[in-house]
Amino acid sequence: MKKKWLAALLAAMMAVSVTGCGGGGSTSEASGESGTSDGEEPYTVTMVIQGTQQPDEERIEGKINEILEKELNANLDLVVLPWASATQQLQLMLSGDEKIDIFYTNGTNAVQYMNSGQIMDMTELIDEYGTNLKEIFGEDVLKGNSIDGFLYGVPTQIERGSIPAIFMRKDLVEKYGIDTSAIKEPGDLETVFETVQAGEPDMTMLFSINEGDTPLTRLFGGDNLSDNNMLGVLMDQENSTTIENIYASDWFKETTTMLYDWYQKGYISQDAGTNTENWRTVCKAGNLFSLFFSYHPGTPVEFESSTGYEFEIVPFRDYPIINSSSYTGVIYSVAQNSENPEKAMQVLDYIYGSPEVMNLLNWGEEGVDYIIEDEENGIINYPEGVSTENVGYSLNLGWELPNQFIAYKWTGSDPQLWEKMEEFNASAKESTAVGFFFDSAEYSNQIAALSNVVKQYGGTLFSGSGDPEVYIPQFLEALEDAGIDEVISGKQEQFDAWLANK
Repeated sequence: MKKKWLAALLAAMMAVSVTGCGGGGSTSEASGESGTSDGEEPYTVTMVIQGTQQPDEERIEGKINEILEKELNANLDLVVLPWASATQQLQLMLSGDEKIDIFYTNGTNAVQYMNSGQIMDMTELIDEYGTNLKEIFGEDVLKGNSIDGFLYGVPTQIERGSIPAIFMRKDLVEKYGIDTSAIKEPGDLETVFETVQAGEPDMTMLFSINEGDTPLTRLFGGDNLSDNNMLGVLMDQENSTTIENIYASDWFKETTTMLYDWYQKGYISQDAGTNTENWRTVCKAGNLFSLFFSYHPGTPVEFESSTGYEFEIVPFRDYPIINSSSYTGVIYSVAQNSENPEKAMQVLDYIYGSPEVMNLLNWGEEGVDYIIEDEENGIINYPEGVSTENVGYSLNLGWELPNQFIAYKWTGSDPQLWEKMEEFNASAKESTAVGFFFDSAEYSNQIAALSNVVKQYGGTLFSGSGDPEVYIPQFLEALEDAGIDEVISGKQEQFDAWLANK
């Protein structure tokens, strides 16, 4: 009930204008590194993530809290915000009186929260309580998530490299005899979509959405410099050190033109420009043939376990690239208004080192939500009679949770999956900007205006639902008026200084 109440409250808050910044919350003394101390009541750490709320979430919280109360004199309150409104709801929690301690975010947003006084510098907290974090990532990586000594977040333990790819339902690839070897670049999908659509006229050929996992952002092969709005990027991340306006590039024009052509032919859903529905939901309903996504050794099984379908995957590059977002794209920060940041840090660090808690968070309860299929290799499956449709708890968001490398793997996974993930990371080439992060504080007004411009035009262009001939000139003019040249110039200046001091 508490989760439903919170969701309703946040939804109501979003309906009215909210002003002001959070910060300045009182801080209680830590109650010790482990166990109970002086008979104090356990402190409840509110942890906010994004995803789909699970029916039996409170059951799993109870199991987790049996562990945390004994080990740390703490409890965990997991708040799962829906994908479509997570950013807005999180901002309301940080700005208002809602209890919040630790939360999932990304480097771009974290820096904004830092500049507005809504998150804490985690440096001292890590020094005191970050035993597992320091062992996993080392001092250098943690320092990479900081600006002028302010540590704004810690990364999750995931694959670092990225290979853009097309993911297609395998049953339909086989049904229509699709020759995947002929797919070398995105444009080669034209004939594929034509063939499948002829046999499946009511099915969406390519998933599209108005923000986040848009076809365009998934296809971009450069380095966005940890900026979700892409206000100055490296088009050639392996070789270039020149920051460019992606929206004025030939690549942007060509890609949006291709997507718009597909939209007109019905390959992309007609509501793509306003769609906020997660691709997993669409696919589970059997209404989706393909989507652009990033490949890594775990994605085939990850996709099958979350949708019920096998996917044929065709990468558009032969090797992964680690870029500036690889350690900042998925991070955890501590809220400024946390009532006990010490205890919050203890709990977060504990999760990074606890296979038991990680499995509970991601997969649920053994014997109820999953069974161990292969004890030696740590592989699990649904119990008899349980599936994606009726499981009580299966978050299946290992990449978003602190440390998936210590958790179970789903059935069908390579027994050496985590080892191969490490090899995948080691095989990656690096962007010239790995370790760089733009301090946007001086340009906050321009970035706020530019973000609004991107929001105004991006959903239409990124999704393929708008005519580039009409919208790109308007988009570029609005960006120029809002100060994109100043931001790119400032970003280039900081990047040059960073390169000089590497």
